[in-house]
Amino acid sequence: MKKLLFLLLAAATVTACDNDDENFNPDSGSYTCTLKVTDTAGDVTNQTSGVICNLTEQPDKSVALTMKNVKFTDNPREPVKTIVFPKLSRHNDDGSTIFESTGAIIPEIDDAPYEDYVISNFACEVTDNAEKFHLVFTCTNPTYHLNHTAEFNGTLIK
Repeated sequence: MKKLLFLLLAAATVTACDNDDENFNPDSGSYTCTLKVTDTAGDVTNQTSGVICNLTEQPDKSVALTMKNVKFTDNPREPVKTIVFPKLSRHNDDGSTIFESTGAIIPEIDDAPYEDYVISNFACEVTDNAEKFHLVFTCTNPTYHLNHTAEFNGTLIK
């Protein structure tokens, strides 16, 4: 009986030491963010706060990034949107959790895919024991003459 307990304790210890996801626990919280939007010349075209970003693990172990309360312009006619980047992968790198696309990122805006919005230069990272969040990407759409960079910086909501 003592040997069985020892083996169970050893297995529990090894499992507890597995740190593949030590800096990121899916579904552990949300980040309140500021959003800064710049055009191709680097001029700030909009800056807002109160954007909520969530990273949620999916059944296939990918991660979905959800951004709520997003407006890319200060135009009062632009509606506030919820945008999802599905199917991101993640890995740890020197104390940070890095999120990457597993192919083309097709944004979902209010639950509908928008393939004509091209997302590039995507970088997303959680640092400081999952306390800080940083996201940047470029979004282009030739039909609407859209070409801007969005940068989100946030802290964990406790």
